[in-house]
Amino acid sequence: MQSAPEWCRVSLIECPDYLDQVATWHHRECLRQGLQSSQQTRRDRLLQHLMGPGSVPQTWIALERTNAELIGCVSVVSYHLGGRPGTPQTDTPLWLSSLFVTPQWRCRGVASDLIEGVRHFARELGMTSLWLTATDQSEFYRRQGWQLVRRAKLGGRWVNVMSCELDTH
Repeated sequence: MQSAPEWCRVSLIECPDYLDQVATWHHRECLRQGLQSSQQTRRDRLLQHLMGPGSVPQTWIALERTNAELIGCVSVVSYHLGGRPGTPQTDTPLWLSSLFVTPQWRCRGVASDLIEGVRHFARELGMTSLWLTATDQSEFYRRQGWQLVRRAKLGGRWVNVMSCELDTH
């Protein structure tokens, strides 16, 4: 029998008090990737993730069970909605975005669990695939079932554009 994980995955909608910390992580990651960012811009964009449980964009967080410490996050976005929250059409791609796990919690299944939450959400919306861009973590995503589709230049850097098919049962 497998024991329950040491963390739980919840929607940021349910725990908006963590919004500022998630915004900080998003901001740092943008800067690390050489993209323009500001803390306020990240916070303003994350506010769009709080519009409703069936809406995109959406963010989930991982919390350590004992003390509710924030240990990770992941988002899903649709570039076809023009930055506005809403329900995407099933023929437009959803993108997994901003996956982050604190260093001390890496290699313990947190990222895989967050990805699975996004997969579940996308299936519930009727999506048949998910997309992402990756730089230094492409091998991790490949082990998670993602396929390299193409290389592209984004923000002046080469990235791998990857997708994964979603089982619909």
